[in-house]
Amino acid sequence: MLKFTVAAGLLIVGLLMAGGLWLFTKGARNVQRALASRSWPQTAGTVVSSKTIRTATAARRGGSGSVTFSTETVVRYKVEGKEYTTDTVRFGQSLGSDDKSEAALQRFRYPEGQAVAVFYDPRAPWVGVLKPGLHGGAFGLVIASLALLIPAALVLMVGPIIVRDTGSQSQAFEDSVKQAIQDAQRGLKPAFPEGPPKDVAGDRVMMIVTTGFGLVACGVGILALSAGVQRMWRGNASLSWPTTPGVVVMASKGETDQEGTTDDTSDSAWYARFVYRYSVAGVDHFNNLRRFAQVEGGGGAQEVGRLATRYRKGAKVTVSYSPSDPDVAVLEPGNSPDNFWLPGIGVVALSFSALVFLLILPSMARG
Repeated sequence: MLKFTVAAGLLIVGLLMAGGLWLFTKGARNVQRALASRSWPQTAGTVVSSKTIRTATAARRGGSGSVTFSTETVVRYKVEGKEYTTDTVRFGQSLGSDDKSEAALQRFRYPEGQAVAVFYDPRAPWVGVLKPGLHGGAFGLVIASLALLIPAALVLMVGPIIVRDTGSQSQAFEDSVKQAIQDAQRGLKPAFPEGPPKDVAGDRVMMIVTTGFGLVACGVGILALSAGVQRMWRGNASLSWPTTPGVVVMASKGETDQEGTTDDTSDSAWYARFVYRYSVAGVDHFNNLRRFAQVEGGGGAQEVGRLATRYRKGAKVTVSYSPSDPDVAVLEPGNSPDNFWLPGIGVVALSFSALVFLLILPSMARG
């Protein structure tokens, strides 16, 4: 059983490290390309395809159906007479979404036939991006890789302790049995051991299960904390951002949109969603972010109705936008109580993971 535990541990570590290194490699390449893209040459491109695909899943018996939305946006450009295509806005962000308002947002930002500037790698012109430079999204895969590599490191740190302690218990019992046999052969009254460690196999299974919970908690904690801190930082920064007037150009509640759907109750984004337009330095921008919060629709149907009325199509709004990147904007700046959900979940999950690997598992191994 001990050999099985070691083999299972090595398999878990191998899978975590393989997945983590793969994500880290892709993430590091995104960061490297984002940094290099600031000096890349640019060429003219054209949005040749921009459409939203609505996929409906039929309701099953005892359940409900679902509706998802995705965008297919393709930008074509030429380099030295050769044609290439890209769907990369920034490194770490592609043109596509399963959210209804996000899909509509991409159509507004990149309508079919619109001319755009494409920055391309001169050594690999098929690698093109619409917005060069380093952005937060470029670190997404790097952070995701840490959610796998750090748990793998924890297993490597705690694993030998578990193997040593559990192995020592079994070895102690075997040694006592050998000593009892030798005493009997010499004519001495053998001191038989009371018995093997109780339910060793069950304890090892429990340790494997506990390790699994600790690994999941560690990964979830890293992802939740990183995403939550970023939102909180932006929420605090948005209080000092400049403002400009805007108008809601699409609302997904209470009216029929371009896909001909009205109030999809099976839509995963059932809460009120909308897209608004605003201008910065004479250039039109579009966004769909109401606030830097982690929970939408938390107030139930009453809140959804209030938001649908307040942000109906044609409603005038005041937009706070980032001076360094006007595409980043929000209607309700600052931090609300909802902003603390993800960081709180992250802290709780990481604390639980630390408790598992630093206290519970070593205690189980010794006991």
